[in-house]
Amino acid sequence: MQTIKQLTALVTRIVRQNLTNADTLITVIAMPVFMLLFFVYAFGGNIVTATGPASSSEYLRYALPGFLLLTMAMGSAYTALRINYDQTSGFLNRLHTLPIPRWVILGSHVIASVIFMLLAEVVVFLTGLLMCYRTDAGITSIVAFWGLSLLFSVAITLLAIPFSLKAADYASAGGFSYLLLMLLFVSSALMPTAGMAKPVRLFANHQPMTPIVNTARGLLDHSMAVSNHTLWLAMGWLGACVIIFSGLSYWVYSRLFLHK
Repeated sequence: MQTIKQLTALVTRIVRQNLTNADTLITVIAMPVFMLLFFVYAFGGNIVTATGPASSSEYLRYALPGFLLLTMAMGSAYTALRINYDQTSGFLNRLHTLPIPRWVILGSHVIASVIFMLLAEVVVFLTGLLMCYRTDAGITSIVAFWGLSLLFSVAITLLAIPFSLKAADYASAGGFSYLLLMLLFVSSALMPTAGMAKPVRLFANHQPMTPIVNTARGLLDHSMAVSNHTLWLAMGWLGACVIIFSGLSYWVYSRLFLHK
């Protein structure tokens, strides 16, 4: 029970920091909302989707799942910044002098990051609903979509931890997130890969984000059915990321704090 109280206190602290920091709210929530509005109403009618030239409403239906994942990817940078700040400010060292299980310290950042990413995703999803987005998915597909979102948020949070712990300073801790954003932009998240230049299309079709985005889109929109191959590719990429980076995160953390 004491461990649960400690974990809750640390998670609450981090979530509260995120919700009261203007820069975090602008970057992780306001910016994705603005990008969604801009892409749909400025570009939406000029982008060809899988069904042909799209109206703004058709583009919204196509692109919203990609924007939801993009929102969480933008949030991963602030996960790295928070962890790095706690490390460089000496806060982690102070926690290590207290009778707190070591897994709670790092686990609190993982849980808080997932909570904040999902909150940001909900805000963007509600914005999509206000823009007249509608889904034909049943309860099972919707639950599966949020399960995919949960797994995606855990994966990119674990990806952030080693970079944040090894970063020399606060300013460079979130640099890895640009790679995530690049992978999402050069994927099927915002437009079909069929219209891309051949080298770009080849890369987009064989990088991790495309099957993940296509799976998310297929779960929310049954008119864009996803194959079992794509589903297993998405689960494979996310599962591999969780396994590899959870181990790498613990290894880096233990070398920095547990083996002194």
